[in-house]
Amino acid sequence: MSNISIFIDREKELNVLEEAYNSGRKELVIIYGRRRIGKTFLLSFFIKRRKGVYLVVNFEDRDAALRDLIKQLEEQVKLPYPPKVESFSDFYKLLTTIRTNLIVIDEFQRLHGTGGVTELQGFWDKLFSKKSILMILSGSSVGMMERIGLSHESPLYGRATRILKIEDFSYNSTRAFVKEYDEKDKIRTYAVFGGTPGYLSQIDETKTLKENIRDLVLKPGAPLREEPYFLLATEIREPSRYTQILEAIASGATKLGDIANKSGIKVNEVGKYIRILESELDLIERRYPLLEEGKRGKTRYYIKNNFFKFWYSLVFPYMRIIELGQYNQVLEQIWAKIDYYTSKIFEQVAFQHFILLANKGEISFTRIGGWWSKDTEIDFIALDETRNTAYFIECKWTKNPIDKKVLYQLITKSEKFPWKKENRKNIYVIYSRAGFTFKKEKNILLFDLKNLEEEFNKNMPKTTLLTFR
Repeated sequence: MSNISIFIDREKELNVLEEAYNSGRKELVIIYGRRRIGKTFLLSFFIKRRKGVYLVVNFEDRDAALRDLIKQLEEQVKLPYPPKVESFSDFYKLLTTIRTNLIVIDEFQRLHGTGGVTELQGFWDKLFSKKSILMILSGSSVGMMERIGLSHESPLYGRATRILKIEDFSYNSTRAFVKEYDEKDKIRTYAVFGGTPGYLSQIDETKTLKENIRDLVLKPGAPLREEPYFLLATEIREPSRYTQILEAIASGATKLGDIANKSGIKVNEVGKYIRILESELDLIERRYPLLEEGKRGKTRYYIKNNFFKFWYSLVFPYMRIIELGQYNQVLEQIWAKIDYYTSKIFEQVAFQHFILLANKGEISFTRIGGWWSKDTEIDFIALDETRNTAYFIECKWTKNPIDKKVLYQLITKSEKFPWKKENRKNIYVIYSRAGFTFKKEKNILLFDLKNLEEEFNKNMPKTTLLTFR
């Protein structure tokens, strides 16, 4: 039997791997990213047409890891004699004898405490030095892989020739998983499942989004019902504290003090958990107002992954009721709030559309980001510093068309933005789900869902059908 899968996007990442493979020299590539982000699928696609060796570190114990890696190697490569491997040095020496110039070691971070990282340094510098070889080290512990590849204290520091961080899909790539949905439901799907391939690939396009939420997230046995909690429990020892913080952020607390108050964790302790969620797990991000990056007291924290945001906003608060079997009632409550929740994610879609226009040369900017000051907030502002031009962008996910009142409000808010206030050119940009009651004029750009659909359709990502036997 064979299984058909679809490989979507990742062209930039594939190009990096192709360049490394064809370079004709020794290459050590480090690939990392959160779980379910598609690293293994990317690597499987890359090595499918090549005679490479693919190994997975399944154990953190040194001896168990060695035994398992040798077993995997013997299943893929015919060795001339039974190997005697008593250390990772022996294992790496064995790798130099096999007839392949492509070796992948997945979940490499699990070797951090085994000596496997340190011993690789010596063999990479010596025994591998005369070979044209591509070795790829992949891992899902973001903080650990960054320390292995980027830290000055790492034995492998300076050895990596290329480092790839795999991120969530963009909205445009996400659309490829639900081609039959209309644009509204494509955006709602992105709001719910985000750009994580491991979640998107489970969507049944023959069902409605509401039905997919029920079957994938709420029903007993649903594969994503407790996914965020399980992911935390896999990576850290105290998942309950991190859960409290993520729930607080999902409910609207973005400042450190507010997060501490809502989570019930002391303000002088919450920072250490925030740092781990940000730098180790890559689940939250800090943002600053445009032109005030790094400024003390201006930091806000947001959940990066849309599915985590959705789960902690609309699923986790009802988990007790869901466990009692009342998931259909919870589904109705979620669906009643789905557009309010999607309204913030619509900003991400608009942001990506705006970037797309810039990449095509239709607009130009040198800096871009959200902006807030006291009681004034603008979804995002783009500055073209060479032309003294500021784009002020507002996004509205409402059922009714937008009237000029929204435009006038945006103009009023823009007057509080201090950059070159006296001699800049202002351009006002509004994104609307339901269209407008007025037409665009000079220095006013208006985009509705039809405009977004046409633009994203012109720039659909490349897709490839794969058959795995």
